[in-house]
Amino acid sequence: MQTYSPRCSPVWLGGLLLALPVLVFSQAAPTTGGPTPGRDEAVKLEAFTVTGSNIKRLDFEKVLPITSFNMEQIEIRAAAQPAELLTALPEVTGLPGNETATLGATARGDNSSVSLRGIPSGNTLILLNGRRIVPHPISQGEAGVPALTPNINQLPNRGLERVEVLRDGASSIYGSDAVAGVVNYIMKKDRRGTELSVTLSETGYHDGQDYRATLTHGLGFAKGRGRAVLVADFYHRNPIFVRSRPFAADADTTNRAPAPWNNPLVDTSFFGRSATSAYGGYITGTITGTDAYGAVSTFAGARPAGVPTTMVAASGTFFLAPGPNNSVVFATATPSRAGATREYWWNNNPYRVIQPKSARTNVYASVEYDLNDRVTAFLDASMYRAESVTYREPDGITQSTDGYIIVPATNPWNPFGTRFWSPTGAPNTDGTPRLTGTPSAVSITNKRLLDLPDRTDWVDNSVYRGVVGLRGKLFRTWTWEGAFLYSGARVIENEEGPSRKSLLIAAINQTDSTRAFNPFTRTFAVQNGQLVVTGDYRNPASVTSTFTSSFIRSGITKLGSGDFRASGDVYPIWGGNTIGGAFGGEFRYETYDDYRPPYAGLNPPGSGMDLQANDFLGFSPNSDTHGNRHVAAAYAEVVVPVFGRKFTAPLVQSLEISASLRHESYTDFGETTKPKYGVNWKPVAGIMVRSSYNEGFRAPNLAQLFTGQYVRTATGVTDSYRSAVTGLPTDGSSNRRTINSGNPNLRPEQSTGRSGGVVIEVPWVKGLSLSADYWEIRQRDVITAPTSGELVNDDRDALLAATQAALAAGQRLDQIDLGSGTSSYKGTTQVLRLPVTQADRDFFAAYNATRTPANQRAVVGAISLIFPSTFNKAQQFLNGFDYNLTYRLPKLPIGSISFETTWSRLNAFFAYNSAGAPRTLLRETNLSQVGGATPVWRGASTVSWRRKQWGAGVGFYYIGRYTDTGATTTKATWDSLGNPSYIQEVYNNGSYVYRYVVHDSKSYNVNASYRFGEQAGWLKSTDIRVSVNNVLNAKPPLSSDTRGYDVGLYNTMARGRIYSLQITRRF
Repeated sequence: MQTYSPRCSPVWLGGLLLALPVLVFSQAAPTTGGPTPGRDEAVKLEAFTVTGSNIKRLDFEKVLPITSFNMEQIEIRAAAQPAELLTALPEVTGLPGNETATLGATARGDNSSVSLRGIPSGNTLILLNGRRIVPHPISQGEAGVPALTPNINQLPNRGLERVEVLRDGASSIYGSDAVAGVVNYIMKKDRRGTELSVTLSETGYHDGQDYRATLTHGLGFAKGRGRAVLVADFYHRNPIFVRSRPFAADADTTNRAPAPWNNPLVDTSFFGRSATSAYGGYITGTITGTDAYGAVSTFAGARPAGVPTTMVAASGTFFLAPGPNNSVVFATATPSRAGATREYWWNNNPYRVIQPKSARTNVYASVEYDLNDRVTAFLDASMYRAESVTYREPDGITQSTDGYIIVPATNPWNPFGTRFWSPTGAPNTDGTPRLTGTPSAVSITNKRLLDLPDRTDWVDNSVYRGVVGLRGKLFRTWTWEGAFLYSGARVIENEEGPSRKSLLIAAINQTDSTRAFNPFTRTFAVQNGQLVVTGDYRNPASVTSTFTSSFIRSGITKLGSGDFRASGDVYPIWGGNTIGGAFGGEFRYETYDDYRPPYAGLNPPGSGMDLQANDFLGFSPNSDTHGNRHVAAAYAEVVVPVFGRKFTAPLVQSLEISASLRHESYTDFGETTKPKYGVNWKPVAGIMVRSSYNEGFRAPNLAQLFTGQYVRTATGVTDSYRSAVTGLPTDGSSNRRTINSGNPNLRPEQSTGRSGGVVIEVPWVKGLSLSADYWEIRQRDVITAPTSGELVNDDRDALLAATQAALAAGQRLDQIDLGSGTSSYKGTTQVLRLPVTQADRDFFAAYNATRTPANQRAVVGAISLIFPSTFNKAQQFLNGFDYNLTYRLPKLPIGSISFETTWSRLNAFFAYNSAGAPRTLLRETNLSQVGGATPVWRGASTVSWRRKQWGAGVGFYYIGRYTDTGATTTKATWDSLGNPSYIQEVYNNGSYVYRYVVHDSKSYNVNASYRFGEQAGWLKSTDIRVSVNNVLNAKPPLSSDTRGYDVGLYNTMARGRIYSLQITRRF
């Protein structure tokens, strides 16, 4: 609206930046006819700024809800990297992007993003010295959409002055992304001397060793006019494999799950093993169609003439399955998930990591030089480089995503080919016997290519950043600062071991046994008139090397900006109070580029292959993506002290009103203006009441806007409606083809935030401080897209509800038509199913014959496609409370003791996907829309003690319970079990669902330190600190994730007990 229009503009901003030299030289020679203001002020307390405001203040009271750590508090937490420090905060709900990422479409390696308040990481602004850092160049899926957020592992671990976390919206100060809050790493600018710190760590499982050496050096030069600080940090750690943790080594956790999830024949929620098996599922038959590029498009399955019914089903389906005495046998039905054939199902977990192997270098340097008494030039430069290695299982073939891979009858390893079958039964030319029957081609449904090497992903991640600028004093109270920032990030991923599809097919089509690939990885022979499996087979490297290749992906992001800010006293008012103000502007340039070479992204022209597809198994085709935007901003801020200093009133020792406004203009979606208002009231000494109202926004990131339509492979998605009914591998944990795309019509997310709280410095207990804050965030046009797994679960819930409604209306079960494969489908519209077949009807009839009506399921076809489209949903609301108690005891004979406990309660969290749609409950869930998980309660407490050279500390961390959306059951089952507390009834999307409850967790850290004095010889000025994190070796609580725990929330706990030794020497 006109009344909120700022008085500044991008043109005005440019003028300010050009005026910087004038400001410098106009102040180069201050007046000498009297005492300078600077000399008068030298004896006063220096004003400072805090995160969330540009106005410098002289008081230390927390007028904003900020959590602050100094270096000593950071060391007590013994965090090896920023992610571990920040996740100790109750307001941080998880790491949506984290180092467990293994799939090709995700950001892998040394990468983490952080979420405040349970909303995606893009709502949390990350700053270094008050300025933005460049996003990580590889997007990651978050809330079902591509996320481009900074990698917090690039932030320094040493040389810090403090870390501030603003727990309030700040779009009116910083612009986009500051909806949930701001994390600001603030480096020391002035230090003297040299410090060398060495840290060694190892888990209680004797793995994951990490080694860190940090050199910090500070000096003054030019007779004190200049200051320089250098921090060089070198870090190396070894990997931790999932297989090394008993609670996560097997993707089948049904033996740990309670009823009804403890039987994989009834419910597969906790059976995370994959249908892409080392044994394999296949179909015999005939190629009936090819596309314009010669690729097989249709295949008719049938049992070949002469083949026994015990080996191949009438549909052509057969499996190689575990048999007695470690043998391998032919089977016509899907191998059971229980008993002797359980090993048919592939366990990915032994190949995957909890943390990758990483080597990291992080160098930060800052220089300041006083050009005169009132102007200082400054330079900040940093460089981050990380090389990581992560691992995953060998490649596999999944027909639902890779298309048809056909083994011709002429392949010498095909058990139903010409080597073993002949229409006449005549032997081979080498005399080996054959059976009488028609040779047949074989289509591979699912097969893990076990004799291929494990896939190894090398990730090279680098970030560089430079800031150069001037700051100074203007008039008596005003200060100003202007700077230019340029930063870039680049990631190159090189995964060794994936297979090129066209080259694999060429190897399978060979007829020479020395050159033909054997996809069955078994040998066969005709013995006693039967075809039998005679043993395992490993294809030689001379064969596998013809089709294995490297999948390469690279990304580049760049951030450039110029900014100017100024603050000071605006106008003196009554009682010695003065109105304070600040104004400034910024121009920002952002780019994003995602590159994939030919065959990895799309097949190139002239290849003879589909140009809209790629040529790698398991990887989705993607064209290169390029996007950029310019942002111009101007902002102003004012603080009006209505009461205070000499002007007070009963119960009004001070009263302060603040307001700020920021206008931003984007080249890709338009303009926005956002205000913030605050009130701080101090009725009496020691009590302060604070409140604020803010409006915020989050711009769609460049990946969300500019990525074109692409086909994705969603891995490990179980058809939770059909899986327990049919038992088919294709209905179990399997790859699913999805169709996604960026959306250039996305609108920015809009938000309003409110907060109110009280801070009490207890007057009769010195050192005791209490605070309680209410907060809320209401978002509109939230950008989201549910994951494929969530869409399938929503589809399941809709189908179950439709079935029960039809039964309640008096329909017979066999007459219920859920519209599978038609426009009248009763499930979610984002899941496309095939029409119902007679085989489907037979499966459902057998299943329902053993179930009560409340647990029966009407027949539907198999999943064909999933459409996780990106859209602006109607709105989202969340609120809660933050509590803090800090007590610094008076100095005692036993030393100094301090205690702090911080708790966060999530009161409500829900969303509406469209106007008039039922409410989606997001509190106490682990849905993808939340950044990790959203328990009601989270808390952290620390006790620290110091006496002379000795110090010690204890930390306690609590995460409350939440419901697992991947494990649901019915009310009938819940009632039959006696309504146990590990199942929770949840009203969601207009109906009740019954979810498994992930129980709460508690963990403890302890540390002890000793500081050697100047008389300690060669140990003088040396600190030794011993820490044990997770001292009780707490295990992550069970969830339906394939690793058995929620990796976005509990990956640090999964490492187990961690011992650390840190030695620091000051010179």
